[in-house]
Amino acid sequence: MNVLRRVAVAAFVGLAGLVAQDPPAPSAADVARAAALLQQHAERSRGAKTLVADYVQRRTTELLKEPLVSKGRFLFVREPAVVVFFAAEPRPSVVRLAEAVYEVHRPQRKQLERFHLDGPELARGLFAAVGGDVDRLLRDFAIAAVVDGPKDSGVVCLQLTPRTDAVRARVRGLDLTLQAADGLLREVAYRDPAGDRVAIELLAPVLDPKDAPSPELKVDKDTVVVEHRPKSPGK
Repeated sequence: MNVLRRVAVAAFVGLAGLVAQDPPAPSAADVARAAALLQQHAERSRGAKTLVADYVQRRTTELLKEPLVSKGRFLFVREPAVVVFFAAEPRPSVVRLAEAVYEVHRPQRKQLERFHLDGPELARGLFAAVGGDVDRLLRDFAIAAVVDGPKDSGVVCLQLTPRTDAVRARVRGLDLTLQAADGLLREVAYRDPAGDRVAIELLAPVLDPKDAPSPELKVDKDTVVVEHRPKSPGK
C-alpha cells in the first residue's frame, strides 16, 4: 500500500468515530500533502542506523507560566530502538528511552532512576516519528490536521491522533513538524497523559555520523540506582 493510501485510510479510520464538536477529518488535499511529506521524511531516513542532532526541549504544563527548557545533544538509534538526550542545560544529565524502560542519569548526584514502563506506545511513536517509519506510525496514529507554520518559516506541522485506547492512554497526540521543501524533521512533539506537551526541536541533524555517541549509559560503581515499577492493577 503506498503512502497516500495509508494516510487516507488511517485518517478515515482514526476520525470516523469522533463526535461532532471534534475537528473535521482532513481534506483530500491535506491527506495528499501529508502523504508527500511523510514519504520525503521516510526516504531521507531509510537505511540510516543513527541520527545525531542538537536539541531544544520545551515542556509546557498548566502548572507553570513558562515552558521548562532543556538543551543538549540528541541521539536516535534504530536497532535496538533507543533515544538518548545528553542534556547540558539547565544541568548535566542523560535521559535514555527504550521501548520498556525510561532512565534518568544524574552524574553529579551519582543517581540513576530507572522507570519500567507499563506500555511501549509512546516510545514506539517517538521512534517511528524520528526514524521515518511511516507504516509503524500510521498503525498507531491517524492524520488529524495539516497546519502551516508561521509565515516564511518553511515548515508544516502534521498533527496525529491516537487510533486506539491503548495508545491514547499513554500519548494523547503526536505532532511532526517537517520542512516543507524536503520533508526534513524539524520537531517532534507529544502530549502526555497528564496533558503536558513536550516538544523536541532538532537542530542540524546528521544521519550516521562517524562520531555518534554510545547509547549506553556510563554509570560509576558508586551510583545509587532507584527502580520504579508500574503499580499492579488494583493497588
